[in-house]
Amino acid sequence: MNYVIGIDGGGTKTQVVLADLTGTILMNTVYGSTNPNAVSKEELKRIFHHIFQDVEKKVPNSLNEMVSVFAGIAGAGIEATALHIKEIITPYFLPETKIKVVPDSINALYSGTFGKPGIVQISGTGSITYGINKRKEQGRVGGWGYLLGDEGSGYDVGRRGLQAALQFEDGRGPETMLLTMLYDSYQINSGRELIDKIYHSDNPRLEISRNSKLVFEAFEKDDSVSRLILRNVADGISQSIRTLDQKLFKKDGKVDVILCGGLFSNTTILPGLLQDALINYPKRLSLITPELPPVIGSVVGSYIESGNTITEEVKGNLYQSYFN
Repeated sequence: MNYVIGIDGGGTKTQVVLADLTGTILMNTVYGSTNPNAVSKEELKRIFHHIFQDVEKKVPNSLNEMVSVFAGIAGAGIEATALHIKEIITPYFLPETKIKVVPDSINALYSGTFGKPGIVQISGTGSITYGINKRKEQGRVGGWGYLLGDEGSGYDVGRRGLQAALQFEDGRGPETMLLTMLYDSYQINSGRELIDKIYHSDNPRLEISRNSKLVFEAFEKDDSVSRLILRNVADGISQSIRTLDQKLFKKDGKVDVILCGGLFSNTTILPGLLQDALINYPKRLSLITPELPPVIGSVVGSYIESGNTITEEVKGNLYQSYFN
């Protein structure tokens, strides 16, 4: 029996899937962060050791029968970082095992395209627009972090919501229910207390990002300010997608755009606004919200690297075994 491993490593968690070549999942486990920018080298080694110990316990001798390991890791966009992670992984496998370390955005892309060309728009706590064309050329727009970018992220939406609420309290912005919602959420009574809650939190960036959900809730309650915020966010995302399309896919026809991340968890609000924002774009862009998570995209990457065909039967087995 031969196997593949797909790894989706982020800043807060790492999901690992072991599968056979038919698409049957044999292990699906979540570990701590493997982002080399978030953990020490020693912790990185410890987590990968734990991962591969678990794989061997789950399916004995599977490490010696591994044909491919595909690790999409946040922070692995730098060649030296990707090489360091590969050096940690390599000793656990035989020399013939193919090992690939890439940025985690490729996992997200492949979860919707199953290895075909396309664009992925990731809008979670952070954001990035990433793509691969049929000539294997790769490109990106955004993803510069919350201090310099991350437009279209949870942080961006949460920050806009907080700003609008405080501007309303000042009397220099339109009325919005966001102010009351924030007060209720934090059990406070003033903007001064709200600022203290944000600035004194353990991680202000994550705290601001969490408040993006209130903007979506207010949108559904027909709050005009929240509706404007999310329309503006959709416009910004559409600009990033159009820019990357012109960079990478100018000579190509229809392009699939995969929508991943927490801001797309409500499959009607932001995808719908994004569709509206792209309606006058002269080229056909097909927006897809994948049913399978990025870790399955990394399994797909593992199949591709090992030269195995991803048939409809394999796709069906991945769907069935992941959700059962």
